[in-house]
Amino acid sequence: MKRLFSQALSPDANIRRVSMLYARFPSGAVSALIGTFLSFVVLFDSVQLDLIKAWTVYMVSVLAARSWIWYMFGNAELGGQSVRRWEWMFAAGALLTGLGWGALFGPMHPPATHPEARIMIVLLVIVVSFAGAVFLALSNPSFWLFVTAALGPAMVHYLSVLGPRLQWPVTAAVCCIVVLVVLQRTLHRSASTNLERGTEAETLLAEQNAIFESSPLGIAMLDDLRIVKCNVRLAEMLGRRILDLTGTTLQSQFYSPGEASQFLADNTAAFDKGRVAQGMYRLHRADGTQFWAELSGRRMAGDGKHSVWMIADVTLRVANERRARPRTAEAEQRLLI
Repeated sequence: MKRLFSQALSPDANIRRVSMLYARFPSGAVSALIGTFLSFVVLFDSVQLDLIKAWTVYMVSVLAARSWIWYMFGNAELGGQSVRRWEWMFAAGALLTGLGWGALFGPMHPPATHPEARIMIVLLVIVVSFAGAVFLALSNPSFWLFVTAALGPAMVHYLSVLGPRLQWPVTAAVCCIVVLVVLQRTLHRSASTNLERGTEAETLLAEQNAIFESSPLGIAMLDDLRIVKCNVRLAEMLGRRILDLTGTTLQSQFYSPGEASQFLADNTAAFDKGRVAQGMYRLHRADGTQFWAELSGRRMAGDGKHSVWMIADVTLRVANERRARPRTAEAEQRLLI
């Protein structure tokens, strides 16, 4: 049973797959309405009007029911078994739609006296089937139920009517079905792979953002020395809002122009040698007070203009080191006496 569904996907990727399946429904519904109208026009002079009306009402009713399911899906919470249930509901709608198209090769099929209408109906159902392979590529059960219901009656009809003159029609039908299956399988595998990769990328990005925002260090991402992104900790450290920091240069946060120039020279020299730039400088807060900060940055791969910096407030450590220096000097002096 599991083989009827997509290739093995993570729960998140599977939810995205079914969501995309429903997201494609409006386009498919419009295509089905256009096909229904064209069929009505083609059959108008070759089939009893009551049959045409009944078939049209059926197709529109099925699309209305599927539209209601689509609306309900938009307000549903997805997870676990509910995803499978929603996919089977979609597949049931695809089956009912396929049965409607298959009916064109039953009592709705134009008589032999209207060969042009027959050809038009065959071409229309083929086009609808290929459209189904595209719109339903994300769901194996929906595709197979739709195609079987739409093309099955056509195969049965021509097998019973043509008799010994079956060679080229059967060959053409088999080729058509093979192309349909290959197209659907190709689209399905490609979409499933992209969904899995996209889900993995989103998970990785979410993890990176969690680390970025919860880090005890200030973090800034620079583009040509301008801050394009920073975390809450850096904003708190500088006494500013993230919005106010975005777009400013990191040098503008230094206490003096001289230290800003020294910082630029130090990190340029380190980056040119492919090393991590490190240094201790004075920065200033929004209220004008200064503090000591230890900066560590690395140039990111690419055009060489992007870099990421880790910033730590080391004011307390610097103050402790300065207080310790006189005591150390005094202790050394005693040892010399």
